[in-house]
Amino acid sequence: MNRERKEDLSIYHWLKSLFSATPYINIVDGFPTTALTASTLPVISVDYRRMMAVHFEVGNKERLGNRIWYIDVFAKNKTQRDEIAYTILHALEESIPVYDYDESFTLDTPPLTRLGCLMIGDEVELEVIEIMPELVETLYFRERVTFTAEFSNKIN
Repeated sequence: MNRERKEDLSIYHWLKSLFSATPYINIVDGFPTTALTASTLPVISVDYRRMMAVHFEVGNKERLGNRIWYIDVFAKNKTQRDEIAYTILHALEESIPVYDYDESFTLDTPPLTRLGCLMIGDEVELEVIEIMPELVETLYFRERVTFTAEFSNKIN
């Protein structure tokens, strides 16, 4: 499995761990592909928007890379939306551990081998996304957390 996919899974499982005390929150890897209904809300989805890799040393094929991540929150009301988004926002003050998902693991127990971490960039953005009631059957409240992260094999 590529390291980038391990990063994807690490953020997904980081969110699962962050909201483990609230099992009614549905967390999905990628943008939701099924219709959101009142019974499925709240939903948190995570996906990356863009990946950039730049050569940082002449003659070396290694690249420095970072990714822009989106975490979308779909909720039943404004309070629920904000509470979930603020929890994510504050958790992004720390790096996110990246594990080796080539090892066997369960949803409750991450792999034992830690490859490094995703170092969160300087800017983390929180944006309310307005949903027009006439465009969706079920009115929901949405917010997006956007951040950049760079992989580091440093384990802190």
